[in-house]
Order: sequence, then C-alpha cells, then structure tokens
Amino acid sequence: MLKSRVARAAVLCAAVAAPVAAQDSSTCVCRPSRERIPSDFELRSSGSFSLTQSRPLGALRSNIGLGYGLDGAYLFRLDKRGILSLRAGAGFIDYGDESKRVPISASIGGRIQVKVSTTNYIVPMSLGPQLAWPTGKIRPYVNAGVGAQVFFTESHLDGVDDSHDFASTTNQSDFTPTWVAGGGVYLPLYEKKTKVLLDLGVQYFNGGHARYLRPGSIVDLPNAQIQINSMETATHLVLVRAGVRIGL
Repeated sequence: MLKSRVARAAVLCAAVAAPVAAQDSSTCVCRPSRERIPSDFELRSSGSFSLTQSRPLGALRSNIGLGYGLDGAYLFRLDKRGILSLRAGAGFIDYGDESKRVPISASIGGRIQVKVSTTNYIVPMSLGPQLAWPTGKIRPYVNAGVGAQVFFTESHLDGVDDSHDFASTTNQSDFTPTWVAGGGVYLPLYEKKTKVLLDLGVQYFNGGHARYLRPGSIVDLPNAQIQINSMETATHLVLVRAGVRIGL
C-alpha cells in the first residue's frame, strides 16, 4: 500500500513538472555567443617595438658618440603569408646631454637654483618594402626604402628638488633625406591567437648633410647671450635594434 502511494505521488509530481519545464524552455531566449572575427586589415597588420642603439659612421662618428632610444615600426602584409610587407618606422634617440645648476634670476640671487639640461636628439624615419621568411624557428628578413633624419637640440629648466619641466627651447634643428637598408631575424616566442616574436635587426641610414650639435656646442656668454657652434657633415649611421613584433 505504501509503495503504491509513493508511486502515484511520483507520477503526479512528474505530470505537474513536465508542463512547467516545457513552459520554461519555450520562454528561454538564448543568444549564442559569437567571437569577434578580425578584419582582413587587422590580420595583415603588426607592430614592432624596440630598444635602439645608434652607431655613427664616417665624419659623423668623429663628432658624436653612441646614442640610445626607442624605435617603432608598423608592418602591413601584402600577401597572406607575410613574405612581402610594407614597413614604416620611426625612432627617437638621445646621443648626448649635459646639465648645470644656475640661479633662476640674477636679481633674486643664488637662493633659488634650477637645473638647465640640454639634450641632443636624432629622429630617424623610413618607409619601404620588407621581405621575410614567415615560418620556422628562425625567420630572416631584409628591408629597404627611403626616409629622413631629423637632428635637434633642446634645452629645458627643471627644479633642483623635483623633475618638473617648466620651460624649454629648441636651440638647433635640421633635416636631411636618406635611403635605408637593413635586415634581421624574427624568433617566435608565442604563437596562438596573438603572435609575439623576438625582433633582432640592424638598419643602415645613408643620410645627406645636416647641421647638428653635440655636448659643449652651446657656450654661455655674458648678458644672457649664447654662442652656438654647430657642425655639418654627412649623417651616415647604423641602428641596432632589439625588441618584439606583435600581430595576429
């Protein structure tokens, strides 16, 4: 008797639950999640970011030393495998600086000191094709193109007790066109949804003549005057880069 009652109760519960479950499933609004598909432009694009050392050559080497800075490049694959790409690059390099402490004003005297810092920069830029071997553990590449080099020197004031820059002046600037040739290797670090490759390379810049300064080229004169002793030579140099390339 007890077993039959339990069985009837179970059947009754199932009968009541079935329409409720059917109602819940009919009213459920399910939206399947869809992963965003990258565009063809995104799939063909990648970026390279590097630490850079500049090594002057020829007459430029006799006037300035090594420089250090950052370099970035954008690459657009012209074919799906990435054998041929268009490469646009630019860098920002410090090749020498100097600083001194001076009173902020002759009328105030030496109670308030500031630091006058002068830094010399090169901005190399290039645009051209790049050929690469797109597979394997070692993927060599070569590139070439045209570009430009900007040389400029900037002085700025900082407080002695903090690093707040509150005034600056460009003392000298010049520009020269150049042609560029380079090469290097990519070494895969991570290749899943996003690809990360170690980028080791060099570029030769065959720059034309430009005027530039070096530490000591600006001489302070009485009555707040300065004398600028600039140099002009061909601007041949090599950039040595170590960084990463990131793309889809």
